[in-house]
Amino acid sequence: MLEAVHPDLVTRAQTGDPTATGELYDHFHLSVFRYLYYRVGDPHSAEDLTSEVFLRVIRSINSYHVQNVAFEAWLFQIARNLAIDHYRKSNGKIHLSLEEDMIAEKDDPARNLDHKLNSDMLVQALAKLTDIQRDVIVMRFINGLPIAQVAQALHRSENAIKALQRRALGALRVILTEWEVTYV
Repeated sequence: MLEAVHPDLVTRAQTGDPTATGELYDHFHLSVFRYLYYRVGDPHSAEDLTSEVFLRVIRSINSYHVQNVAFEAWLFQIARNLAIDHYRKSNGKIHLSLEEDMIAEKDDPARNLDHKLNSDMLVQALAKLTDIQRDVIVMRFINGLPIAQVAQALHRSENAIKALQRRALGALRVILTEWEVTYV
């Protein structure tokens, strides 16, 4: 689960403290990359978009107000908007370049291969969901955001997020069953 960032860290970044900005980047880089990877389906595009997210954060951090919305939700709003722009520019096509895995640590090769296959299938299955369903699943289960922050990021009510999550999980279950994928 993605740990909440302390508001003082954001305040320090807003005053131009490069250490605080670096800490925000270190804390959120992988989560933003994962979100964008599962959103656009291409690791190279996801990395480029992740860089652009943090450039926009640096440029506009002074417009962020701690009391209005959680920083994580604000950050994922930026990432989501960039993903939508990317999708529009690519004529609505999701490119599923599955050459890079999402493994954070070095494990044994057999486990890495199994993880890679599962990750590839997940990318393909998520691509079959609606954009909003994919956003909910990635934010909730891959990045571990609480329902309230997902609701803020997607400008929806918490009940709407719960309903979208339920429908998306049902759709994924159908997709994986059709593909004869066993899941726990």
